[in-house]
Amino acid sequence: MSELISVEKLIESSSEKGVDFGKGDPYNRLRYYTKMGWLPHMVRKKEDENSDVKGHYPAWALKRLLRIEKLKDQGYTNDEITKQLSSTNILESIVSQLSSNDVRTKVVIYISFVVLIVILAAEMGILNIGRSQGNNTSSINSEVKVLIDSGASYVPYNQRKVMVKNDNVQTGSKVYVAFNDNYSPAERFWVSEIIPQQGFIVELDAPTSQDADFTWWVSN
Repeated sequence: MSELISVEKLIESSSEKGVDFGKGDPYNRLRYYTKMGWLPHMVRKKEDENSDVKGHYPAWALKRLLRIEKLKDQGYTNDEITKQLSSTNILESIVSQLSSNDVRTKVVIYISFVVLIVILAAEMGILNIGRSQGNNTSSINSEVKVLIDSGASYVPYNQRKVMVKNDNVQTGSKVYVAFNDNYSPAERFWVSEIIPQQGFIVELDAPTSQDADFTWWVSN
């Protein structure tokens, strides 16, 4: 499981580093950022057996808040901030996992990272990926693809599928998923259904033994 930070600690640390939550409740600001797609959804867990269930964010959310604050100070609009963050959403969450001591988790992360680079290169037209059909070669990417949206979610413990809500998903959208955590005992995962303007379903071949974080991105 990726490193988590409690909501209270996230607010405290980010405030100390200069993040301005305004006069309202900081929790509402975090929920707003989540709705905008700038932050992932909270994970609810106990600190220990004797504590209450509390909301937690990935540890990299602190750097994300600092980046949002900097972009706001520079005069960026919400739409411009969304575009700035969409290009780093996936890389930040994957790179943050590289400190894990679990060998299998590191292997999964490195493979996901390489696949991500290859796919993005193909989407941008830098890399031409084709397939042979008899004596003809047909390019998969006949036109330039555009990154529409990206974010993070997780498959809950002892579950094998999850619905990711996103109203930017269309019938012809391409959805990519990269797991940041060990999702054993499952061995395979796939996007089993795309529901236009509602989201998509990520499914595994077996229930997970823990909450398993993943990042996702959508192109046209």
